[in-house]
Amino acid sequence: MARINNGIFGSISGKIGNIEGYVRKGQPLIRLKKRKTNIPPSLKQLAVRQRMKVVNTFIGSMTKFVAAGFDLAAANETYTANNAAKSYQLLHAIQGEYPDFSIAYPLARLTEGILPVADEPQVQPLANGLLFSWGFAINEGFYYQRQQVMLLVYAPAINKAFYTLSGTRRISGAETMELPDDFKGLVLECYISFVADDRKAISNSVYVGQVVY
Repeated sequence: MARINNGIFGSISGKIGNIEGYVRKGQPLIRLKKRKTNIPPSLKQLAVRQRMKVVNTFIGSMTKFVAAGFDLAAANETYTANNAAKSYQLLHAIQGEYPDFSIAYPLARLTEGILPVADEPQVQPLANGLLFSWGFAINEGFYYQRQQVMLLVYAPAINKAFYTLSGTRRISGAETMELPDDFKGLVLECYISFVADDRKAISNSVYVGQVVY
């Protein structure tokens, strides 16, 4: 059974036949119900599902980071930040042929915005974590200087991500990230972004490189 909220011109909540009404980000939407079928999926359908599975696994390990990273990009859209992040990876960061799809880590984007990206970022292992560093022009404005670094490392072997949402200021030029013990000895894919002090602007993420911790 479905309900029409606020009269006949209102939104639909529930199901009418094969149509389902729902609300996302405060906006009423409708969609067709999925139908069960006994027809085996085609090779193309299987490939689409496998690509989605790879992206879901990757983004699922870092949901809070990409939620912050794509929140502004999805602010005026009906889709969520999480959906925006997955969509980007599907379009730009999948490599291989079915059934051997994988994430092309240098092409992945984990934050999206208009702030300047990190200048020549680098990463190196320490005894208890990683040291990230980047360039900084001392004559840049105060607003630019106070932007905070966002860091993320992803360990494919255990499908885990570890991240910092609000690190040191851009002007500092470096940040140390302590890592959990289960990251020791693993290959890590590393990313860096910057976010404005008021959280109203963010940069695209930059792939810093691969490091063994």
